[in-house]
Amino acid sequence: MSELLKDAQLVKANGDKVDASTLKGKLVALYFSAHWCPPCRQFTPTLKDVYEETCENHNFEVVFVSSDDSQEQMKGYMDEAHGGWLAVSYDSPLRDELKRKYGVCAGKEQESVGVQERRNGIPSLVVLQPDGRELSFGGCQELREAGPVAVKRWRAQLAA
Repeated sequence: MSELLKDAQLVKANGDKVDASTLKGKLVALYFSAHWCPPCRQFTPTLKDVYEETCENHNFEVVFVSSDDSQEQMKGYMDEAHGGWLAVSYDSPLRDELKRKYGVCAGKEQESVGVQERRNGIPSLVVLQPDGRELSFGGCQELREAGPVAVKRWRAQLAA
């Protein structure tokens, strides 16, 4: 599991806290998104469908990294549209650390977050190997094109 996530306190939509150790050995997809972002709201149902179909059988977990404007917006988005996946707490410094590490954020927050070189905006899905190394930076496109087959491909890449 990524060193960045090692000691993280993650949350579920209902507010329950979850220790990041539950991610150990799993394929983890960091989902950079926000409720106010139309392309994000368009992609989220695709991710939800794939997640629900693959999370148990493929040791696959999604962690939401919010670019919402408030904790209330983030919670509303999670309640309204998300699958049963986890999220980095809104008030956790880890949210901005992940945005800086992967160069992914909304354009309007690039300066405040401190992203020097922005690799992508939102939505973005960065897939990590169980050891924390990046497996795929183009997860959104891969899921749009292949659905659950994309998760199987990521798993196959690990076995190779």
